[in-house]
Amino acid sequence: MSILKVGILVAVVVAILPADREQQAALYNRAASAVHWTATFCDRNGPTCEQAGVLWAGFVKKAQFGAAMAYELVMKNTGRDQSRSLIEPTVDLTPRGTLRADDLEPAWRGSSRSGV
Repeated sequence: MSILKVGILVAVVVAILPADREQQAALYNRAASAVHWTATFCDRNGPTCEQAGVLWAGFVKKAQFGAAMAYELVMKNTGRDQSRSLIEPTVDLTPRGTLRADDLEPAWRGSSRSGV
């Protein structure tokens, strides 16, 4: 959202706030009551919150699976697949080009043949 849109939104919110002290106090009390009512919903409706927690956990699990699947498909189809599968881990036995095992060894550790 651009800064101009944010500025306009803030200006509208400020413009609709009451100027009278009594109206400001009444608005504050209503807002505080609404926040308290929302925050204590689970105290009043325990079974509903428990069921909502179960449903939310299932939703999150499905969302994680969907995101992992989408990521994996994008990486495979764009040729940038450099990681193992997020859905079903598999062992990648494809050759790694023309590199030998000693080519893959970090240079700062030296060669195991150098006797160091």
